[in-house]
Amino acid sequence: MNPEEYNKKQFEEGLIQPAHLTALAVLWQEKHDLEVDGMCGPQTLASIEEELYGESSMLGLQALAIAAESIGKGEVGGNNSGPFVEMLHGKEFDGDDDDDGNWCAAFISWCSEQACKKMGIQMPFKRSGGAKALYRRISKAGSKVSSPLPGDVVCWDRGKKGSWQGHIGFVESYQGGILYTIEGNTGRYPSLVRRSQHDLSRENRLIGFARMPK
Repeated sequence: MNPEEYNKKQFEEGLIQPAHLTALAVLWQEKHDLEVDGMCGPQTLASIEEELYGESSMLGLQALAIAAESIGKGEVGGNNSGPFVEMLHGKEFDGDDDDDGNWCAAFISWCSEQACKKMGIQMPFKRSGGAKALYRRISKAGSKVSSPLPGDVVCWDRGKKGSWQGHIGFVESYQGGILYTIEGNTGRYPSLVRRSQHDLSRENRLIGFARMPK
């Protein structure tokens, strides 16, 4: 359970009270030379978001939010099949349970397309059904990074070393050497969009991280 999930659980169970949030807001405002009123208004929230996501890509963050809304969706009827998977590939559901191909990269591509529509901007890179190809396109349009932030993408090698095969997902957070992600096409059938975590000290097939343009 990552900190966001833990704190959400604490809030839902009533263990975090409004008085706690007010006290935290006061501490933040005092530290950041803001008006100290204990209210999480626009200036306070903007200050917090700047601290959290200052270097993050706004496009990446919007795409990450869309990915989070898709958690639990995935394969239905057969491996790499079903209405959601075919939609990711830009197809209309044909009712068959035939294999339409791996979809981790199609998921990242689709989330990015939806984010661009919401932001009213052109997609800065071409979609791809290949994880490594998409990683290269995102890093070329934006940049490769060594310290991941929310909204970045992470890519791994798969199959034989040096082959076209790979896997790609969104970075949700990175804390204490643990990478928290949202990924599509994870696990055995029925593969779903899921939250995952990875101990980077044990990763030996990690290719790297890429940040979308701001």
